[in-house]
This record gives sequence, structure tokens and C-alpha cells, in this order.
Amino acid sequence: MKLKDCSVVTCVIKLAKRSSLFELPLVYLHTARLKCGRQKTTFVHLSVSGETVLILYLLIPIFSLSILAKSQIVEPYTYDTTLSGGYSIQFKVDDSLQYLYLKKGTRRIVELSSTSRGLPYKNLGYSGADFKDYFILIHSFGSSNPHYIELIEKTTGKDILKIGSPMIDVDERKEILLYSENDVPSKNDKIILYNIRTGQKQFFNFPKDIFDGPEILNRIRINKLTDKQLIIKYRTEAVPKIKVYNR
Repeated sequence: MKLKDCSVVTCVIKLAKRSSLFELPLVYLHTARLKCGRQKTTFVHLSVSGETVLILYLLIPIFSLSILAKSQIVEPYTYDTTLSGGYSIQFKVDDSLQYLYLKKGTRRIVELSSTSRGLPYKNLGYSGADFKDYFILIHSFGSSNPHYIELIEKTTGKDILKIGSPMIDVDERKEILLYSENDVPSKNDKIILYNIRTGQKQFFNFPKDIFDGPEILNRIRINKLTDKQLIIKYRTEAVPKIKVYNR
């Protein structure tokens, strides 16, 4: 068997997996080295020479090192981490978890979130809007799912919204947040307009015809906002529409 004959080596591994003597290829290969290398035993009707054993034995650490090197790669966190007022978001990773922290200068205020290492960073969270005293931390889990948000007070790192609140839309300049407290709203749920500057909430009914299809929250956007009116545009299964609410 030649070193370049990879198909034969693969065959030995596959036959070893079918053998009733050994359950794991790694155990087989290691055992084969000990037994074949010293006793020249033949397994599964294949004569495993000293050269073959050497090839298989060398493949194990190379393959293992390749997996280990891949597992140690940390993809860069590319979302914006700068917040106004001297605050920032810090990304950290250890052997098993990845984290986001809220900082001011060099002082760490609080751990914002953590997930298992290797999960998408959009699950972990990212800044969706930045205000004077607050910022929105968004957690995304796919294009068809709503964006779950936390409205974080910068000085304390506390979320002031109900846990699991999904976002509808935001006006960063006017510091207005439009959201719901139910990710799959019913006709009894409300659209909540939250004035971040004043802390005032206003509640509005969902358009009745928006319940004709899925992804309700993803089909609503702020069209215009004044002191007297909230105007939204939304999509139904038929056509785009406009609805006006008096504030």
C-alpha cells in the first residue's frame, strides 16, 4: 500500500467501523497500531503492513489538529460597539461561551448577554439604536422571526421592557420606539409607542386586516410621526396600506 493511495486507507477505516471488534475508528486505528505494528495481525481480510499502520497513525494527529485549530478560530464581532456618552459594548469569548458587556471607558458595568460559543452573533445581540440615556439591544433569530429587544439603561445596564418584547420599528432621531409585548400578537394585543425621552407609553390597536397572514410585526413600519398623529404603513396579503392613529 502506497502513501498516496488514500482510497485504500479510507476503505480500512470504513471496514473498521463495520467490524464487531471495535466501535470507534479511533479505537480501531490505535489498536491496529499496537497489534499490527508489533504482531503483524491481519484485520478484515486486509493485510495491514507496517507502512499502512504508520500512514493511519499519522493521519490521526493531523486530523485532530485540524479540528482543534478550526474550533479555536474566533470570527470577528463586526457589529458597531460604540455608544454615545462614552459607553461601549465589549465582546468576549472563552472556551465555551461568548459574551457582550456594557462598559463606560474602561469600567465594565454589566454582562448584557451570553450564548454558547459558535452561535451566530446576531443571537448574542447587537446595538439597534442609540439614544442619550438608553440603547436598544437586538437579538435576531432568522429573517422570518421578530427581533427581540432590550431597552438598556446605560447607567445601570438594566432592561426596562418586558422580557421577550419584539420590536416593530424605531425613530432614533425622535427617540421613539414602536413595539409589542407579544411576538405573535392577537387582536387583543396592542401596538405600543414608547417615548424614550419622557417614559410615556401610548397603546394602539393593530389594524384588523393585518391578521390575514403571518409575520405580523415584520409588516408594520412607521410612516410619519408628529405630536398629534402616528401614521403607520403595513402590508396585507392583498396590498400595502396606511393607518392613522390620533395621539
